[in-house]
Amino acid sequence: WRLFGDKYFSSGAGLTDYAIVSARPEGVPAGPKGLALFLVPRLDSRGELNYRVRRLKDKLATRAVPSGEVDFDHTEAYLLGKAEEGIYYILETLTLSRLANAVGALGLARKAQLEALFRVQSRVAFGKKLEQHPLIRRDLTDLAVRIAGGLALTFRAVAAWDEAWRETPPYSPRYHYARLLAHLAKARTAEHGTYCTQLGMELFGGVGFVEDFAIARLAREALITPIWEGPANVQALDTLEVLFRKGAAEPFLLEFSAMLKNVGSEEARLAEAALEQTLKQLQALPPEEAQWHAKKALRTLADAAIVALLYDLGSERHARLAALYARHFLQGEEYPAWAMQDEALWRIGLEHAPSV
Repeated sequence: WRLFGDKYFSSGAGLTDYAIVSARPEGVPAGPKGLALFLVPRLDSRGELNYRVRRLKDKLATRAVPSGEVDFDHTEAYLLGKAEEGIYYILETLTLSRLANAVGALGLARKAQLEALFRVQSRVAFGKKLEQHPLIRRDLTDLAVRIAGGLALTFRAVAAWDEAWRETPPYSPRYHYARLLAHLAKARTAEHGTYCTQLGMELFGGVGFVEDFAIARLAREALITPIWEGPANVQALDTLEVLFRKGAAEPFLLEFSAMLKNVGSEEARLAEAALEQTLKQLQALPPEEAQWHAKKALRTLADAAIVALLYDLGSERHARLAALYARHFLQGEEYPAWAMQDEALWRIGLEHAPSV
């Protein structure tokens, strides 16, 4: 095949050896279902450049992946699968990218957490190390709770996708359930990741904004995760579709309600109630009103699932993290004072850390 046209925003421009590109075959009517998916190599069959990077984008938050404007002029391309099923391949690839986005957001958050931990263990203020101050311990607790919760949800979503990615249209309920978990994971981890990197900068103080310190770059990188692979409003719309049109609400409620019932703690009951009420309210609303409330509902569903998953990990530490997560994110409460003395919540993994 030959491609003609341009892509205003292309990830990996100038870096990748192969790109997947959506394009509309000549004569196919407009609309998303007319798109096909193609594999485009950097070099054509003669060994020459196959497309032209017109301009690299500047002033992006992220520097890890170059992005640019790309021109296609007689560009050689190879059709992937069937042309009429292109939109489904595109959406499958997008789901995978959303899972990668969730892992990336949490990777940035974890790196920011470690940078901050090394900092507060070596920096002295008012006669003692920063980590000994209650205000600092509160923030370290917040980092630990957010990252643990995001990881639990992300890898449940990865497991669901691993069970469903080989499916082809028409998809089974298992596939749509994996889509739902990917939406919840991507949207919530992007929020947590961005917040964690910004909080890490705050724990560094003024030098956290200086280029000499890695924490500043981590915060810039995290800024892109909430809008990459679809911002929260797009995620919320698709979440409504898979919940009610594709029937994912019932298995979602069954899985996480059962987990929370098995725990039986006050925080687990709180999460179960939030889960049931949110689904019930969404289903009762007219479509336009459901969209109005969708982003908040998506966040609540993700948070309830996170509480269940943290409990399901089975350790005492994760049970405490689950309780803290439920109180803070579902009930809107400040973290309780007992967490101030529970260093195991946030010092985990530092036993062999290098001295600073």
